[in-house]
Amino acid sequence: MKPMNDYRFVRGVNYYPFPTDEERLRRELSFGRRVNLNALRVWLDFHTWERRGADYVGRLVESVRVAYDCGYQTMPILFNGNGENSATIPRDRWPAMEAYVAEIVTALRDEPGLLAWDVMNEPLCCWWIDGCADAEEKARRKETVWEFLRHFIPCVREHDLKNAVTVGYTTAWEAEDSINALTDLITFHDYSPTRAVIEANFARAAEIGKKFGQPVLQTETGCLARCNPYDMALETCEKYGMGWMVFELMIHDRCDSEHGVFYADGTVRDPATIAAMMGCYRCRDLGTIVVPVPNREGHAARAIDGIKQALTEYTDDAFDYRPSDIVKLLDACEVAANLLECCDLVPMATPPTAKILAWRRLTDAGQKPPLGEVRAFAYGLAKELKELCQIL
Repeated sequence: MKPMNDYRFVRGVNYYPFPTDEERLRRELSFGRRVNLNALRVWLDFHTWERRGADYVGRLVESVRVAYDCGYQTMPILFNGNGENSATIPRDRWPAMEAYVAEIVTALRDEPGLLAWDVMNEPLCCWWIDGCADAEEKARRKETVWEFLRHFIPCVREHDLKNAVTVGYTTAWEAEDSINALTDLITFHDYSPTRAVIEANFARAAEIGKKFGQPVLQTETGCLARCNPYDMALETCEKYGMGWMVFELMIHDRCDSEHGVFYADGTVRDPATIAAMMGCYRCRDLGTIVVPVPNREGHAARAIDGIKQALTEYTDDAFDYRPSDIVKLLDACEVAANLLECCDLVPMATPPTAKILAWRRLTDAGQKPPLGEVRAFAYGLAKELKELCQIL
């Protein structure tokens, strides 16, 4: 896509593996279309191209076309600074990388599904720089990276004069003026732990965009393990009028416990993320918040009583022991669990109803759930509901 003045329309995700098979690609991209996602940022791989050549390029073109058919434009990343830094490869490898750039760019430059070229992801985020203790040597290594980009950005333009070119900075503070002067679009990432730091990063990016007369796009954000909730990050994007790409579409592989929006079956980990993608955010104003009252209509008291009845196993006849009816016990648990969940009174990383559903599947399959475990779970639900509702 030719350089634009405004990329606020971008509602994207980072996505890998790419290229991938068409069936998987269409299925997973269909999840994002439910919330009007329209862009992908994907990692390409120089080393895979070296091994597979034309086959790799062909699969890449096909995947970009499939993504476009699914409603997405694609931002390919040619080199990855995060991890193995391509800039550390000796200069005698540059001719091979130039051939890689030429073949990839020529193959994709006329594709309507091409959004922009990201020449390098997070240029300074690598062990080669972060692990260097000597300040002078560290500065030299950074300059090596900028030299690499000052060579390969024009290399991309040599084969594509019309589509936008950018570099995916780790943060806006990483941005380098000699590189910004060569790009069409300022892109940066944000995994900041507080609103104040997030806003400072966004403000810096906006300042750089203004300085170089370029639009700004946020191309990575959202990490549960870095105190960087998706909804908080996306709310800041809206505040600054910037398009965005979260990391990442799917919950899978090595990043599954800290990144990702959709599971393989299309369900989600956190509905607040989906709401934020639609421009709706959790209320955090103490003057506005109305706390739910689960027992307002007496349902909490009745739920507790239902669990008590389902747990009762004794009769008047000491020789007539009747264990809990598992179906009735699960029914009673579900009523209490639904009250706790819909009133946001329990942690939702593993919702209580998820356990109930798992036990119901066992009974549906003709198997017996662990009765002692279910009884302890039911007792815990009743106890928690009783305390939260202050029922005597």
